[in-house]
Amino acid sequence: MTVLRAENYPKNYLGPRTAIQDGAAMTSSAYFATDYQEARGKFLDAAKSASMAVTSHPHPGKGPDGGALAMDVAVAGDASCPNALICTSATHGVEGFCGSGAMVGLMREGVVAERPADTAVVLVHAHNPHGFAHLRRTNEDNIDLNRNFVDHSGAHPANPDYAEVHPWLVPADWDGPAREAADAAIGGYVAAHGEEAYQKVVSMGQYSHADGLFYGGVAPSWSNRTWRAVLREQGAARKRLCVIDYHTGLGPRGYGEIQFERGPEDPEFLRAQRWYNGEVTSPEDGTSSSAAVTGYMAVAAIDEAPKPERTCIAIEYGTLPWETVLASVRADNWLYAKGEVNSPLGRDIKSAIRDAFYGDDDQWKADVYNRAAEVTRWSYAGLTGG
Repeated sequence: MTVLRAENYPKNYLGPRTAIQDGAAMTSSAYFATDYQEARGKFLDAAKSASMAVTSHPHPGKGPDGGALAMDVAVAGDASCPNALICTSATHGVEGFCGSGAMVGLMREGVVAERPADTAVVLVHAHNPHGFAHLRRTNEDNIDLNRNFVDHSGAHPANPDYAEVHPWLVPADWDGPAREAADAAIGGYVAAHGEEAYQKVVSMGQYSHADGLFYGGVAPSWSNRTWRAVLREQGAARKRLCVIDYHTGLGPRGYGEIQFERGPEDPEFLRAQRWYNGEVTSPEDGTSSSAAVTGYMAVAAIDEAPKPERTCIAIEYGTLPWETVLASVRADNWLYAKGEVNSPLGRDIKSAIRDAFYGDDDQWKADVYNRAAEVTRWSYAGLTGG
């Protein structure tokens, strides 16, 4: 989670998007929801209207209202299509408002129907339905799914410096002297090691503290296993496979940064640059708003769909300043480790993390949808033309 520096903004980022017409904003806004259950309903209704086949994978947990949770998969096209575009949402649960609204818009506006005849479109709603419903970035076990896709049969990736900062990230209280002391200690660490070093040790992923930030878990999560099953069914037999994962929280507000996890020397990165107008960034060369991480979900595509030519990207939409976003993640982590969700402080924390990952205004929603439609069409061209 490094800051996207102005000199490294993607070449077409010229500042905030031009304000859209009120009518267009209201149309885009209608695709987005106020909570998980409404989002799921809009997704399923749109899939039905688009004549897409839907498979629902029930989650064992429940929402805060007792409602059912699921990973819902809507498919246009069939197994005979040599190419497939798979779009996923809510890998980081509370970020699901973005991906859900974008995918509903793609169905309602007919972008899914524009798919080439040789290309199937697969929309995965709520990779992490528990986090989406409970307004958490993590899943039911405090696992960050984008750190969970590692080989759990051996030694987990090392992040030895995390142990030093962990007590400061999860202090005994959130509104008292323990928090003040923890913040002072973090300030001292930043002064001694630098802000980028602090950001790296906190966000790269850790496998030692189950109550900590960016925890990768010690076994494959339900979402991990279910996503792999979807990939085997919908991706493994294709000739070409494109995966787009929607995220929020980093970069300029409303701008959809196209990210690739590995370095610019990777052939897949070079292909993505051709497909996406030279706008792809990478944490490996410092152009991305995201730091390099371990166990990200695109690893599953390599494992479960080894034969197709793969192009896996994320679209990262900015919301609030990075410091505000990280503070909301830290507060929410503390809340579930040591606080009370249904207290006044707990409700304030939940409101803050929703705001940090969901730009709940018409302009932001229009920016999200328009960029999603643009990238989807570029993906069609790439899959069919290479």
